[in-house]
Amino acid sequence: MKLTIKKKLIALCGVILVTTVGFSQSPRQAVQASMFHNDVSSQAILQKNMSKIIAANIEGTPYYDESFNSATIAPIDKVFMVRYNAALDVMEVIQKSDTLIMNKSNKNYIINQNKGNVTYKILEYVESKKDEKLGYYVQLTKGAKVKLYRKDRKKFVEVKKAAYNGNLGGTSAKYKKQKSEFYIEYGDNGIAVKLPKKKKSVIKLFASKEKEVKAFIKKNKIKLTKEKDLIKLIGYVNSL
Repeated sequence: MKLTIKKKLIALCGVILVTTVGFSQSPRQAVQASMFHNDVSSQAILQKNMSKIIAANIEGTPYYDESFNSATIAPIDKVFMVRYNAALDVMEVIQKSDTLIMNKSNKNYIINQNKGNVTYKILEYVESKKDEKLGYYVQLTKGAKVKLYRKDRKKFVEVKKAAYNGNLGGTSAKYKKQKSEFYIEYGDNGIAVKLPKKKKSVIKLFASKEKEVKAFIKKNKIKLTKEKDLIKLIGYVNSL
């Protein structure tokens, strides 16, 4: 039985994410190796197969930027070439002649991409209905109390072609850009909290400073759908 393109992608991504064969390394190599799923050779083959599927008769791309860009990955003092797959929510990293997938289960790694000065952090969204609750979030602010993040997404969709002359058309597929969502993290607890769309709900997220936050939003005409306004709001919260 033939799988649809979507099912192939999902199945392939699942295999990549659960690869767990271990191997020994020197201390520094072990730190770097823990970035990736342990069966490196199998992972490289899977990534190449995934690339072929992605390129097969699909409109668009799962990336916002298809090129690999230089980045430092903390806590390793080394430059890597990386790119973010917004459809599968995985970070791809070039290692020698292979493209490997970072292991999201190790939440200590922070990716600082030089192009655009973009920082990706791995957070857990506990309210997610998906089995995979860990994901990559773009960090927009710093602060001891609260940090603001943006979640960029692309959705893989299959589109059935209309019937022509009584014959059913085939099925095409495309990657569709989704509206970015905003999240906050309290301190450095690693938990992503989705920002509600209603002002009252947002204000309740800052229980001890509700009065001040409410006044700030009103005075500065903060729009909760605008990134610049949210950055300004979180900056104010950290100043309280």
